Amino acid sequence: MYLALARKYRPQKFADLIGQASISKTLQNAIAMNKVYPALIFSGMKGVGKTSSARILAKALNCEKGPAIEPCNQCQTCAEITEDNSADYMEIDGASNNGVNEVRSLRETVKYKPLKNRFRIVVIDEVHMLSNAAWNALLKTIEEPPEHTIFIMATTDFHKIPATIVSRCQHFEFKRIPFEVIKQVLKDICQKEAIKISDYALYLIAKSAEGSLRDAKKILDQAIAISSGDVKDDDVVTILGIIAEETFIILTRHVFSQNRKGIIEQINQLIERGTDLRFFYTEYLRFIRDVIVIKSIPDAERLHNLNPENIAEIKEIVKGASEVELLRFFNAVKELDQTIRNTEHPSIILEYMFLKLSYFSALVSIEDYLKKIRDPKTIAAPAAAPLPARPPESPPAKDGDGDWITVMKARIEKEKPRMASVLSSSSLVVRDNTLVIEVGANFEIAGKMLKENKPYLHELAQALANREIGLEIILQPRKPDADENRIVQDLKSDKKIKSLKDKIKGNVIAVESVKGGKDA
Repeated sequence: MYLALARKYRPQKFADLIGQASISKTLQNAIAMNKVYPALIFSGMKGVGKTSSARILAKALNCEKGPAIEPCNQCQTCAEITEDNSADYMEIDGASNNGVNEVRSLRETVKYKPLKNRFRIVVIDEVHMLSNAAWNALLKTIEEPPEHTIFIMATTDFHKIPATIVSRCQHFEFKRIPFEVIKQVLKDICQKEAIKISDYALYLIAKSAEGSLRDAKKILDQAIAISSGDVKDDDVVTILGIIAEETFIILTRHVFSQNRKGIIEQINQLIERGTDLRFFYTEYLRFIRDVIVIKSIPDAERLHNLNPENIAEIKEIVKGASEVELLRFFNAVKELDQTIRNTEHPSIILEYMFLKLSYFSALVSIEDYLKKIRDPKTIAAPAAAPLPARPPESPPAKDGDGDWITVMKARIEKEKPRMASVLSSSSLVVRDNTLVIEVGANFEIAGKMLKENKPYLHELAQALANREIGLEIILQPRKPDADENRIVQDLKSDKKIKSLKDKIKGNVIAVESVKGGKDA
């Protein structure tokens, strides 16, 4: 019968434990000083060595050459515990033996001395599954266990263990095993088993295990079986159900080269292959994150999830983009997260997303555009060629004056929004090499604002026109009739308006009529 890799390469001594050096050292010191706590809690995620550590501890305490900090794994006692044939070593599944009757039966069993060994070791796996009544029945036994009995409780959910139990136990928290360690362990196993496997396949398996060495060994077992020996990258991708990195690379190349036909064809291929497009979106977001890492951080081998063989190609694709542009790229993808999760047509959203990204390389940032505007040598109308050089002698009005006036309005809108609103209702025209700003009648305050900012407007106009030019601000004359004057005076003397003026300590500056509406 085939022996699974997880069992074949299970740690048999403390030195074999992977990623739990501090726990191994603490337990070995306790054995050496004869101070092993009678009730222990081993907590941590699945597949990190909790029950393996319990077996090693049981062998070290009961070894015929011990107690020793390492079991010999040669004597009959060690062999029996390894093979799970020892009467004094008990492994109980807490999920299926979680009732009070099972705990009472256990209490009766541990009253008696071990049949053969120095200690009876009771391991309760998934102990957090015990019922409240079972916990209450176990409480006194854990607090005052028989001298020859040691309880080891293993759990993947430490927070579900009652505080009264935790306070009576010594707690060891097993850490998630680092990705690099898992990868090296798998590589060593493949060498011992004479299995050929690429670093990329090992990388994929180690990453997918998410810190569980047992899961990694299980996936490797499956990969060996499906490949009939030597492991192929495509088989690992199939087993894990991940998206091939080449797909992301092809789409990214289409985006940066603005190959929109290629984008749509690639997404159609994903649909034809039955790819989960929502999962594809999530994986592509991770891919972009990794691209940003290798672009912005030197020597980032351990910080990304990309195939090392593809790094050079990816760097070539994004060599013309800055880190800021890639962050903008990432943000544009992330903005569609909720949309793509809730839409009934993710293919349409994906097409839209990649087509939108394909236009990014042609965009100019606001900072660059403002810099261009501030530099007189680079002034140009938006989306147009630079204006031709102007001769020293300027005619009264020139072709192209409207262009720099448009740019001037845009500049003022960014720097002085209030003034821009005034200019939007005013007339700007060049006459006799002078920029004339005509402000409408009844807009005295607006005219005053423009006159106060005349130096700013004059300097800006000359810079954008790229020549010496005058500036004149004209307030159009107001021609109120007698009736209008009478109405204005009546309003200014109105008692309610006077009362409001006194309350807010204000003054009536102007009265303007509003036309329109049903009552106009």
